[in-house]
Amino acid sequence: MRSRIFFLAIVCFWLVMNYLLWRSQWGSHSQIGNAVPVAVVWEKILSAPDTSSMDIFDHDRKVGICHWIPSTGNSRLSSDKVIADDFSPDDVEQVTGYSLTFTGNATLANSNRIGFEASLELSTNRTWKTFHVRVSQHPTIWDVRAAAASQKITVSVEDHGAHWQKTLNFSDLHNPEKLMEDLGAATSLSLLAGMGMTPSMESLTNLAGSVNLEAHEDWMTFGHSKARAYRLETVLLGRHLYLFTSRVGEILWVEFPDKITLRNEAFEHF
Repeated sequence: MRSRIFFLAIVCFWLVMNYLLWRSQWGSHSQIGNAVPVAVVWEKILSAPDTSSMDIFDHDRKVGICHWIPSTGNSRLSSDKVIADDFSPDDVEQVTGYSLTFTGNATLANSNRIGFEASLELSTNRTWKTFHVRVSQHPTIWDVRAAAASQKITVSVEDHGAHWQKTLNFSDLHNPEKLMEDLGAATSLSLLAGMGMTPSMESLTNLAGSVNLEAHEDWMTFGHSKARAYRLETVLLGRHLYLFTSRVGEILWVEFPDKITLRNEAFEHF
């Protein structure tokens, strides 16, 4: 009798432990997903080993391509210690910073083809150093450059051979209404209008405040298979934006307003 009770206790213990293990690995990863620190996902995106090549879709129509390119700056340092006369230790790589580049082109809202290139440089503690974005839609080119060290932003526009440039202080961003007046509302909003996003002054004021970014665990479906992923989401200009990454930081899927999506080329095989 005692041996049967002992055997039953072992079986119950085994069932409970397997249930807890299953719940921790699978059961807790629902569509809503567990919340995870944004910094964890951000670190994976910065140090992702591969480029994310994506197709741009307007609803279900392919309208362009883009590439998300993360890179890590490294310097090689040699150890000062001499272990043996005939032995030289291998150089040690030390991270000196991070950079992100986003390039591509697309045709949106029946407009001329838009080319874009954006780059962001960060220090080792992941604070931004420089930012540059260039958007071209013939015959107009918009160029924005910002530097954390100088606390200045330079905006330039080329249109039909004419060139216009203005340098702003970071403090100017706290007054978006005045900023739009200085830049020229028609010129500043034309690009967003072409993408179907025409922000109001109220939404621009809200944008000047903090942007709440959340991260959760989630799933992505590839054909008949599912893969674990991270989901980043926020609200920008009153619209929801979603970004899905693999567990190693590769960009899988990005959802913009009005059913504009970026889809990793891996989805083409399913």
